[in-house]
Amino acid sequence: MLLSYVYKLKPSAKQAEKIERWLHLLRLQYNFRVRERTEAYEQTKAPVMGNYCIIQTQGECCPLTCSVSKGALYGNPWSTKGKKRTPLAQQDANLVDLKKERPWYSEIYYHVLQQMLKQVDAAFVRFFKGLGKYPKIKRRAKFRAFTYPAGDVGFQGNKVRLPGIGWMRFFQSRRFPPGFKIRSTTVRKKADGFYISVLLQDDTVPNPPVPQQIETALGVDLGIKKLVSLSNGETIANPRFYKLMERKRSRLHRAASRQALGSHRRQKTYHRIAKLEQKVTNQREDYQWKIAHNLVKQFDLIVFENLNIQGMMARCKSKQDENGKYLPNGQSAKSKLNQAITDAAWGSLKQKVKVLSERTGVLVHEVNPKFSSQECSACGYVSPTNRDQEKFICENCAHHADADVDAAKVILKRGLDELGINLDAVSGVPRKQGKTTPKEPVATQGKSAALAVEPGNPQKLRFLSEGEIE
Repeated sequence: MLLSYVYKLKPSAKQAEKIERWLHLLRLQYNFRVRERTEAYEQTKAPVMGNYCIIQTQGECCPLTCSVSKGALYGNPWSTKGKKRTPLAQQDANLVDLKKERPWYSEIYYHVLQQMLKQVDAAFVRFFKGLGKYPKIKRRAKFRAFTYPAGDVGFQGNKVRLPGIGWMRFFQSRRFPPGFKIRSTTVRKKADGFYISVLLQDDTVPNPPVPQQIETALGVDLGIKKLVSLSNGETIANPRFYKLMERKRSRLHRAASRQALGSHRRQKTYHRIAKLEQKVTNQREDYQWKIAHNLVKQFDLIVFENLNIQGMMARCKSKQDENGKYLPNGQSAKSKLNQAITDAAWGSLKQKVKVLSERTGVLVHEVNPKFSSQECSACGYVSPTNRDQEKFICENCAHHADADVDAAKVILKRGLDELGINLDAVSGVPRKQGKTTPKEPVATQGKSAALAVEPGNPQKLRFLSEGEIE
C-alpha cells in the first residue's frame, strides 16, 4: 500500500536560498538534457552529419549502432561488458564530466541529479509509448521540485535532514503510521513556501479487494451549477472558488500593469497573485477531499460519467463567409464556460474518489454519458425536449424530477447494466460504517463525516450528525 503525506517546511534564510539555487541549476540541466536527446533523435531520423554525432570523438549515432534508440548523444554506445547502454545510463555516466566542466553542480546532491535524469527519461518513455506529448524545456514556473530516493532523508520528530541542505523543522500535522517505510521524498516550492511530500509504502498491508457483493450503489452526475448530483436525490453545490476571487485577482493584475517592468513592487504584486491562486487551489482541494471521503465511506459502487473534458474545452472551429471573412463562432462566450469547467475540476474530483476507493475496496466505474440528461430514468424514453434547464418532465410517462438527479439515476442504471448487477438487489441507503484499510493507524487518517448543503447558503457544506445520517 502507498500513502503520500505532505508537510510544510520551515527552512532558514540560507537553506531557502540554497533550495532556490538548486531548482535553478536543475532546471537548466533538465533543459540541456532534453535538447541533447532531441538532437540525437533528429540525427537518428535523418542523419545530417553522417553516422557521427560528435565529430571530435567520432561517436556513432545511427539507427543501426546507436544505443540511444531515440535517446542520448554520447560517444561509445557499448559498455565494458559488451551491452548497449540505455540513454539514461549514458547521461548518468556523464554526470562525472559535468561536475568537472561546471564545478558549481558539485554542490547539488548526486542522487538529486540522478532523479532529474530519470525524470527526463520518463518523459521520453511516455512519449514513445504514445502516453504523452513530446518533452519540452521547462520555464521557471514549471520546474519547482526535486526528489530524493529512498534511504537518503532522515526524520527525527518534527525535524528532517535533507542531504546537501541540512536539518530543518517542518509542521508535523500527522505522524507516519507504523510499519510504513519511506519510498521517496520530494521538496516542492509553492507560492506560500516550501513543502515536502513523503511517499510511504508498506507491502504487508494488502490492497483491499473489490467487494464480491454490491450492497449499496450510487450514480454521480457532474455539473457547473451543482458540482455533484447524486442518484439518491442529494446535490452538492459548486462554490466556484476561482470566480469568488476574480475581483481581487483583476485588481492585482491592474496594479501590476501600472508598475515598472522588472521593479521590486511589480515582483511583490505578482507574488501576491501567486499566493491568491494557491489559496484557491487549497480551498478546492479541501472541498473535493471531503466530498470524496463522504462518497467512498457510504457506498460500495460509485458510477461516474466518462466525460471528454479536453474535448469540451476545445476551441470553436472558425467560420468563413463566401468572401473569406471570418464570422463570429461563439468562442468568446465559450471561454467563460471553459473557465467554469476548469474551476469545477471534475477530473481532479474523480481522481480523488479513485484513490480513496483503492484503499477501501470500493468499486468505481465510468459509463458513456451520451443522452443521459435526455433519458427518463423511469421508462427510458429519450427526447431532447424532456429537459427544460433544471427541470425534467418525461413526455412519455410524465415522470418529473430534478434534471441532474434524473441524469445521475440514468448513469447508475447504465453502470449496473454494464457490470451485470441486479438493480433490485442494490439498496440506495448508504452503509452506516465506512470501510477502512486493514491497519487501524491508517484507518484513523483523514476521517470525514457526511456532508450536506447548509440551508440558506448553498456554497457551504455542513457535517451531518449520526442521527441525521440514519
